[in-house]
Parts: sequence; structure tokens; C-alpha cells
Amino acid sequence: MSRTTHRVVRDRAVCRAHGVAGVLVQPVSGAARAVVVLGGSEGGMHERDAVALAEAGFAALAVAYFRAPGVPSALVDVPLEYFTRALDLLEAQGFAPGSIGLLGGSRGGEAALLVGSRDERVGSVVSVAGSGVVTQGIDDEAGRLDAILQTSGPAWTVDGRPLPSLPYEVSTELVDTIERGEPVALRDGFAPLPTDPAALARISIPVERIRGGVLLVAGSDDQVWDSAAYHGVAADRLTDHPYPAASVVLDSVGHLIAGPPGGPTASLGPGPGVTLRFGGDPVLTQHARAETWSRTLGFLRYTLPREEPADG
Repeated sequence: MSRTTHRVVRDRAVCRAHGVAGVLVQPVSGAARAVVVLGGSEGGMHERDAVALAEAGFAALAVAYFRAPGVPSALVDVPLEYFTRALDLLEAQGFAPGSIGLLGGSRGGEAALLVGSRDERVGSVVSVAGSGVVTQGIDDEAGRLDAILQTSGPAWTVDGRPLPSLPYEVSTELVDTIERGEPVALRDGFAPLPTDPAALARISIPVERIRGGVLLVAGSDDQVWDSAAYHGVAADRLTDHPYPAASVVLDSVGHLIAGPPGGPTASLGPGPGVTLRFGGDPVLTQHARAETWSRTLGFLRYTLPREEPADG
């Protein structure tokens, strides 16, 4: 993961003191950069990822934003203001604005781009298998996958109001696939991206407002959602970004590329009442996961702390 592996220390009490469900992991020798780690639709916190980042020399705050004590039980009506507490915590720990990054996988990538676009303290954002458009919530308590897609409310709110989002679209073909017990591609449950520019702009994340670097990584065969296309919306908005920006699509690779090497890379897995297709060749996805982690560490080192463009 890096040329030097650092000894680390974990602190949960500081998270409780700031009203954050999570754990702060830091190198014993200290760190000049901090990263907030956001997981996906599985919920909870990605402590393993935070430890790997701390071993690579970063302070890392793994944050749970649903399915953990003190936060919503499902990915529905999650207030974006909650993530401000995580940034406040790191600032209180001595990390200056511009030295804090956000790393998110899947729905966490969507959250990272949203939060980065709203808070100038963020100096870098990495979205892996994420989305540049706002998508609908996921209420796993609603039952089988088709019931979840038909009943879930908004994922994110600001000032108590839901953000406009790309809705789900449950077709008879999708229901028939579920009824037959065949593996399901969740991406088939999303409505197409709007072709009308105004409609697309309404649900797009204003990533051009991120005051720092942006790295987007997706697999071309992501069957959970069309992360390559959703990241493409963000990449288009970053065409004239004054900070470092890159969009990478890995060929023949599925959804499971977020996180340090050694995690799951299977093409199939369990879902709510269904078997989900994650996509990609498992071996290629395994290599892509390691490549993405290495690319993530390099990008965060390069972009944190933030350097302002020469022209202002």
C-alpha cells in the first residue's frame, strides 16, 4: 500500500464527542493530511479502509451515515449537514482547511462529491464506483428489492428538504427476473439519465464548486449502477476545473473496486431477497481494486494539502 507502514491508534471517543458515528485512525507519528472515509449502500463504517489509510500516513475518519447507532437506519433522508460534523472534528484536531479529503465508494462516492461541493474545507475528493448525479434512497426495511425500489424516499436532505434525484424505474422485466430467481442487475432499476439539459442539471452534483482535486474511478461493467455514465456527468462539469481532475473507466471491471486490496471482488452477491450482479471479471476486478487503491493514495498525496491555482 505504501513504502512505509505506520503504526496507528484508534479514537472513538472523539467521534462521540462531536456527534459522529465513526472512528478516527491516525499514525502514531502524526499526519499532515486527513481523509473522511464514506462507505456505500451496505451502511455502517469502513474501519478497515481507515486503518489502511492511516498505515499509509494519513489521518482517516471512517464515518457511518446510516445503519449505525445515532444515525438513520436506512439510506433515506440523510442530512448532508451531518457530514459537517466530521469536517468540524478534523479541523478541531488541527487539520487546516484544504488538508482534508473525502474518499467514498459507491453511494459514499456520491456523498463525497455532494459534501465536497458544499464545503470549502475539502481539498480533494475521490469517488470510486460513485455517481455525479443524485440518486434515490434505499430503504432496506421495505422488503424485497422491487418493493424497496418502489417505496424508498430521497437519500439526502439539506435544511430538511430532499435533493432532486434520479428515480428508480421498476419494469415488468425486472420483476420477472426477480420472480424467476435469476441474478439481478440493480442498474436496470434506475431510470435513464435525462436527455433534457435542464432536467439533467437539476439532479447533477455541482462538482465544479469543489475547491480542490477530484478523482473519479469506475468499472465499465458495473452492474449495480452505471457509475461510468454517472461519473461522466461529473467529468463534463469538470472540464475547466482549475484543480487537478481525472476520470478513469476500467475496462471489463465490475462494481467492487472500492477499498484496499483484499476485499470482495465477486461478480455475484446477496441482496434483499435476490442475488445481485456486481459485474466484471472477478480476477480483473481484483487487480482493478488494487490499482484503484494505489491511484487513490497517490492522488490524495498529490492534492492534499490543497494548492491554489496560479491565477487565483
